[in-house]
Amino acid sequence: MALREEILKPIKAELDDFALQYEGVACSGIRLLDDMVLHIAKTKGKQLRPILVLLVSGAYGRITNKSIKAALAMEMLHVTSLIHDDVVDESLLRRGKQTLNSIWGNKLAVLVGDYLYARVLNILVEIDDKEILKTISDVARLMGEGELLQQQNAREYNLTENNYYEVIRKKTAVLFSACTKIGAIVGGATAAEMEQMQEFGECLGIAFQIQDDILDYSKTLDTGKTYGNDIREQKITLPLICALQNANETQQNEIKEIYVKETLQQEEVDKVIQMVADLGGIQKAQDAIDSYMNKACALLEKLQDSEYKKSLLLLVEEIATRKK
Repeated sequence: MALREEILKPIKAELDDFALQYEGVACSGIRLLDDMVLHIAKTKGKQLRPILVLLVSGAYGRITNKSIKAALAMEMLHVTSLIHDDVVDESLLRRGKQTLNSIWGNKLAVLVGDYLYARVLNILVEIDDKEILKTISDVARLMGEGELLQQQNAREYNLTENNYYEVIRKKTAVLFSACTKIGAIVGGATAAEMEQMQEFGECLGIAFQIQDDILDYSKTLDTGKTYGNDIREQKITLPLICALQNANETQQNEIKEIYVKETLQQEEVDKVIQMVADLGGIQKAQDAIDSYMNKACALLEKLQDSEYKKSLLLLVEEIATRKK
């Protein structure tokens, strides 16, 4: 059995229910809106966030309709953030498919993102759980702060690792940690167990984002995105930060001269990628992933043995070794 099939095995029935409810979002009666939502559904990714909600919920002994609705809310919040990110970054591709903004334009893409966010609020009203409501509202605020911090830090060549981690915690990791915490809430966990799962999700989310940043430096992998986008968009990510720390003054200036340009040629992007690799930036970022994954696994070991725990450990392995 393939790794992903093994991961999903304990929650197959719940994921089928989740998929039906997700498809129901594209039944507004407004043809344009439904076409756009259906396009999103066709370009869905690994759906890690709802999977985390359901697996953690099962690990604490209870998966209910509330678990499925919470998983739906988290996935829709994630999709909303991706739509808005694509508009901000002027991205043309997402998971190898055209983005909403590249087909329908920025105005309609933003409106659909806002619509999906409103649907998240509808689901929260149905769930009627103050702790889940607080968790998701905090996440929405922090994700907004993370996006703004990332824009503020563009071209900030003296960005420290601490600055970088602050951005990815808010932009990416908080959504992972909210999923694992909410999974614990609906599973009936204690307050201490919720905190433990929240920390697990944060470690997983940080490792996931660092891996994403590393993949942007890969010219050979089929990631579904154009490689070197972070360089073109002048984003300062961990591989570059680590490379600049190891670079001499001449090498630093060479990289910075390329980064300040408004438009880059492909050979310039390739040159930065090669320099970052040669200066050890990729390897140091990979070492950081390994450290966070080890922390994540140590936190999972505190769970009672179950098929859900086994799947969570396999999910950590999948994230640590993913190529897209």
